[in-house]
Amino acid sequence: MDQIVDMVWAHLHAGANAGKERSPFTMLQAATIALDGAPAVRTVVLRRASREQRSVMFHTDVRSTKVAELRRDPRISLLGCDLDAGIQIRLHGVASIVEATSVRRHVWNSSQPRTLIVYRTPFAPATPVTSPAQAHAATHAENMGPSAGFENFCLIEVTVSRIDYLDLNPAGHMRASLVFEDGEWRGTWIAP
Repeated sequence: MDQIVDMVWAHLHAGANAGKERSPFTMLQAATIALDGAPAVRTVVLRRASREQRSVMFHTDVRSTKVAELRRDPRISLLGCDLDAGIQIRLHGVASIVEATSVRRHVWNSSQPRTLIVYRTPFAPATPVTSPAQAHAATHAENMGPSAGFENFCLIEVTVSRIDYLDLNPAGHMRASLVFEDGEWRGTWIAP
């Protein structure tokens, strides 16, 4: 099982540090419990993975519905899949909204400007607009400084407590369930 744990965190680390060549684990599906109790799933970009802290991080707009959902119920599941290799990784954990301005500012300053432009819009995500251009009217304003939109920038850190690993190898599918207990990952093989 140690090899599976190593492989999972290597995939997540590659996803968070992909650069120009995307990793299949850069874009993850995040599932939360919607405010009406229904499931809610959307795509997030993995920004950090730390095996030592058993955590992953993504950022989002503080005005988004997912932030309200996580404030109400911090349970979250994340799913990544490499279709070519037939590898699926599911993470289960608890999300924390990072409130420390110094941490948020560090991540903001180390991010590519093109990834931060979405936080400049005057509209919260999912706000009805008359046209796509209206939603982005303020994002390209010439008089905006490098901190424009920072007030909408939200970091979500997920502490991972359970991992489900699936390998759809043609020679035989393998699936493992990993749980973090007593300071270590413990795993069992389960039927795919």
